[in-house]
Amino acid sequence: MSKIWMKTGLAIFSLCIVQSIYAQKSTEMFIPLGQSPGLSGEYTRLGKVNAVNILNKTLTMSDSAGSYTFKITDSTQLWLDQSRLNLKNKTASIQDIRKGMRVEIKYMKNKKRGDVEWVKIQLAE
Repeated sequence: MSKIWMKTGLAIFSLCIVQSIYAQKSTEMFIPLGQSPGLSGEYTRLGKVNAVNILNKTLTMSDSAGSYTFKITDSTQLWLDQSRLNLKNKTASIQDIRKGMRVEIKYMKNKKRGDVEWVKIQLAE
């Protein structure tokens, strides 16, 4: 009998974890730059834009560890973080990114290299 309860408890626990992961993905655009629970600082890079190449869809940014260039793909989500202006965050495009802006990027599969899953662009200092 205790094995059934243990398996049931484990199944419920697993469902809760999966549900919270999907919930964060659907609300990520509304979380301010650098404040994503479990992601910011661990699986993201936060820094300033050095250059943007709209034709090649590349973005170069730097943080305290160095400078990085990455490609924005069709599946990369871009968001304008307007929380410092007390406005609702919204989707963005590469044309919205300017040199000197603060950005946070998250790589796919929670690694600090490879394809970029999303980019948050801070609209105000």
